[in-house]
This record gives sequence, structure tokens and C-alpha cells, in this order.
Amino acid sequence: MLDRVLDIMCKLIFILFLIYFSSVLSSRIKEVFSFKKIYFSPINVTTLKNDTKHEPTNAIPMALERWQDKLFLVTPRYRLDVPVTLSYINITNMESYKNNTPILIPYLDQKMHEISEHNFTSIVKVRADVCDRLWILDNGKINNKQESIPVIHVYDLKTDLHLRTFDLGHLSIMNSDITNIELDVTSSTCEDAYAYIPDSETYRLLVYSWKANNSYAITHNFFHFDPLCGDINLGEIHYQSQKGIYGIALSPTARDGFRTIYFHSIASTMGFAVNSRIIRSGNYDNNQNVYDFKVMGNRGTNKQATSSSFDMETGVLFYGLLLKNVLGCWNSYSGEEYTELTQGVISLDNSIDMYPSDVRVDRTGNLWVLSNSFQIYNKKDYDQNFINVKIYMTPVRQVIKGSICDEM
Repeated sequence: MLDRVLDIMCKLIFILFLIYFSSVLSSRIKEVFSFKKIYFSPINVTTLKNDTKHEPTNAIPMALERWQDKLFLVTPRYRLDVPVTLSYINITNMESYKNNTPILIPYLDQKMHEISEHNFTSIVKVRADVCDRLWILDNGKINNKQESIPVIHVYDLKTDLHLRTFDLGHLSIMNSDITNIELDVTSSTCEDAYAYIPDSETYRLLVYSWKANNSYAITHNFFHFDPLCGDINLGEIHYQSQKGIYGIALSPTARDGFRTIYFHSIASTMGFAVNSRIIRSGNYDNNQNVYDFKVMGNRGTNKQATSSSFDMETGVLFYGLLLKNVLGCWNSYSGEEYTELTQGVISLDNSIDMYPSDVRVDRTGNLWVLSNSFQIYNKKDYDQNFINVKIYMTPVRQVIKGSICDEM
């Protein structure tokens, strides 16, 4: 009898420990903003197509980027009449937003969001580089219909002046899905920057050179999806995915001036890597260079990932896990192999209908995460009585402290 009581007590203590440990993990990263509805600062509704009014449910933030006192938010035009496709929050004093939903400020101004030539059509991702330039990826799709050619806009963040627009139309094909961009540039190579743009539907990586002002596409079998990992179950949503390469993150620059490019497909649990020298050469040969791509390893069952970001100080690679509202991490500086046992898991919260859509480490060492209920939004109107978008921010070292991803 006593043995049975002791056994029950041990089990209860173990359960309490797990609950405590789970709460510690989930408290690693702090929620700073949440949204039930998305509102923009006053915008002239007559500039919208068909002169219709703005409905908050038509916009959902999918990506973010921090530059100084601005937190940029991307709201692609997945539906008609999304009035603003790129906006920002002034984060000089984030405490001032406590218990209040921020009103998003259109970037650059409301005129840039009118549906017309030379303006923004549907922005899907933005990235700020170390040269204080904002790279804007616009895929040209409204309500899943190609309204304009995909382009990259580049702006000077200090002056908001337009620097360049590059047309990606010659690389875009019928079923292209261009929704991510990663920048390869240092403060000493501003005029020799590269942008890497994965196409998850055609299994290609588009490469743009600032210096040459041209682009090209490369292919590899590692850019494809894994048929064993295409079954997606998120809350009440279930579907089959065939999406390939999407997540891209870069290591620090080595002495030879090149980096390791870490990448993965959405419908896959594998991680891969390639040296940027191979990608940037301009004369990539799919037959000769095929073995320059390396298999890193497998993250484990049900660990399909979305966006990723690399922290240069700690060497930690962060990535959003699609099937759960959690982050994964792996410390590249630890010397450990890329396996299921070396991957850390950082909980955001227990929202079963949300997932981390974008992950960013800013230049001051803070980890930013945007989590949303896009899967529900994509199927039907989400319930405005509930929070549909959350933004988290915490210093990287605080997030990984005591975890398997901590510094050695």
C-alpha cells in the first residue's frame, strides 16, 4: 500500500515538474502586441478598387521587420480591398500601447497603396539590410490573381527615397509562389549585395545581384518537398502541402567573404546547407555543383518549418514550426550535429489555431516572432472576438538561456 502511495506521489511530482517546466519555456519570450482586428491610420477609401470600404478582417499581418524605431508589418492582398500592404508601428515607447491595439501607419504614404502601375500591389516580405535599405518583395498577386509582375523595391530607410525597382517577371512562371527574401550583404559590401528569393511552388531559388542588377534561377532536388511530410494538421484545418524551399538563413561571413546558407522546405523536416560561393558564382551548373549542397539532418517528426533567422552572436538558428505555435532552435556553434535530439523547442502559447508566420533576429540581438491564424483566415473569416495575431519580442540570450540552444 505504501509503495503504491509513493508511486502516485512521484507521478504527481513529475507532472507538476512538467507543468512548471512548460510554463518556464513558454515564458521565455514576451508577447508585446496582439490584434483581434487590423486597423490602419486614416486612409482615403476612395482610392480602393470599386470604391469599397475597408473591412478590418481583409488584412492579416504575415511578416515583420524591425529597423530602429519602426516595426514593419506586411499585409499581403490575399483578398480584395486590403487598403494597405505595408505599414509600421513606432516602437520608441512600446509601453504606451499597453492594453491597446496599435494603429498601423501606411508606408510610405497612402498613395503608394493605390492599385495602379508603379505602386505597391501585394507585398509579401520586407528585409532591412545593414546599409539602411529596405528591400520590399512584391509578388503582384491580389486575391490569388496575378495583377502585376513580381518586383523588388529598394528604399533608403533614412530618407524614404526610392533607390531601385527590379523586375522579376522574366523568372516568374505560371504557378510561382514567391513569398520570401533573404539578404546577403555586409556594411562593406553595400554595392555588392545579393538577395535570395525561394520559389516554393516551382522548387527554384532566385538570385539577384545588386551590382550586376540582374537575376537568375537555380534548381536542386533539395528544394523539393518530402511526400511523407505533406500532411498538415493545424487545429481544425487539414490539407496536403507540396510546398518546397521557403526558409533561408545565413551564417556570419567567413574569411573568404562567403557564408553558409541554411535552407529548408515547408513540407519537409530536413535541413540543408550550401556555401554562398556556389550560389553567387553566376555560372551554377546543376550537374557539376550538385554535391556542393549538404544534408544537415532531420529535425524530427511533425517539425515542418516556416520562416527562419540566424543570430550572429550566439550562432543559433531559429525557425517557426508549422504544426504548433512554437519555435525551434539549433546552435550551430555548439559543434553538435543537426538531429532531433539537438533541436530546442520554445513555446509561444497554447493557441492551437496559430503558428509562427515570421521569425527575425534584429541587429540589437532581439528575437521577434509574428504568430497568426492564417490557416483559418485562408479558409474563412476568422472570429474577431478572439486574438488572431500576436507579436513577441525578447533578447535572444534570454530566450535560449538554460536550453539546449544556449551558448557553450
